[in-house]
Amino acid sequence: MNSNHKLRSIDKVMDQTSGNSKKEVKLIKLKEDHYFVKGFANVGVIFTSEGVVVIDTSVSKSHANDIYSKIREKTNLPIKYIIYTHGHLDHVHSTDVFKEPGTKVIGHENINERFLKYKKLEEYHLRINSLQFQNKLGLQSFEFCPPDVTFHNNYEFSLGGKDIQIVHGKGETDDHCFIYVKGDNIVYSGDFFIWSFPNIGNPLKVIRYEREWYETLEKIKELHPEILVPGHGSALKEKETIQTALQDVIDTLYFIHEEVILHINKGTPLEYMVESIQLPEHLRNSPYVQQTYGCLNFSIKGVYRRYTGWFDGNPTNLNPSKSKEIAAELLSLIQNDSVILTRCRELIEREEYQMAMHLLDILIVSKDIEEAKQLKNEAVKKYAEENDNFIMRNIYRQYQ
Repeated sequence: MNSNHKLRSIDKVMDQTSGNSKKEVKLIKLKEDHYFVKGFANVGVIFTSEGVVVIDTSVSKSHANDIYSKIREKTNLPIKYIIYTHGHLDHVHSTDVFKEPGTKVIGHENINERFLKYKKLEEYHLRINSLQFQNKLGLQSFEFCPPDVTFHNNYEFSLGGKDIQIVHGKGETDDHCFIYVKGDNIVYSGDFFIWSFPNIGNPLKVIRYEREWYETLEKIKELHPEILVPGHGSALKEKETIQTALQDVIDTLYFIHEEVILHINKGTPLEYMVESIQLPEHLRNSPYVQQTYGCLNFSIKGVYRRYTGWFDGNPTNLNPSKSKEIAAELLSLIQNDSVILTRCRELIEREEYQMAMHLLDILIVSKDIEEAKQLKNEAVKKYAEENDNFIMRNIYRQYQ
């Protein structure tokens, strides 16, 4: 599957689970008693003789209601437990749909701090999620159901003959965990595996944890699961395939971590790290780490940001002048708006959109020139059209 097809698939799934399109919800059978529902974020369902376990709850209330109806078509037994793999909105926003009298919600102890942060910064997070997902999540406010049961490292319980282990490990979040059903040898991985390049260094979000991420994937790999249900995308059902997929993500995270650490110790400027660090060929070609959501560029910057301060080593940037003042100085040297505009048209024609945007900002920031703004919009639009990365493309789209 090529990158553009994958991007269209992401958009299609988002439409189907956010109310923009309606598609019948299906409980996809993994093996006896184990099901999941594909959506923007997957929902796992485990049936037992004593009740039901739901893993994650979807961002869309209507999607969650459809899933709940499908569960009720199969059993009248109560939903005994809801497990959060982590506290991202697409995994926890519709818990109230599934929670019945007596249902226990289980999540890592760090999730409550995440929910508090989201409420404190609700306007900001609504804004950046709207930008990243092009308003397709349909969120107007945040609603959270805090866990009834929290744990520090691991948590285990048994229900109807199923022994369920919840294992904490940092990854996209510090409250992340995966679920392992021992006797059935199945793992619900949450976003530790998502059929895409690991989303380290998201330009809109806080730091993620690449080292702990690959360490947790190694734990999953050691279990040799026969089925792996990811946080997003299709389930994997062959042991050998699962081992290969996990190893490719492990190798990717390990490689980036080690390379960035090496360059930090050498004093390499960030822009040269981004230029010089290249994935080995087998990872560039792996179907499990295609750069459609996370990407190498973001990841290098994310690891660098985690381990360093904001100063990049250039004294010019320690206490910089205002952007408007810098633009005015540059323009005073050129002394001719049309020179910049002509050059930028040439750059756009040559598909050098990034450089065109840099130059156009001189006119936009210093003089708010309408023609420069229109040219920048053209450059951004074309840059978005050719971009294979979902997040990058949507950020460009937002500013057109």
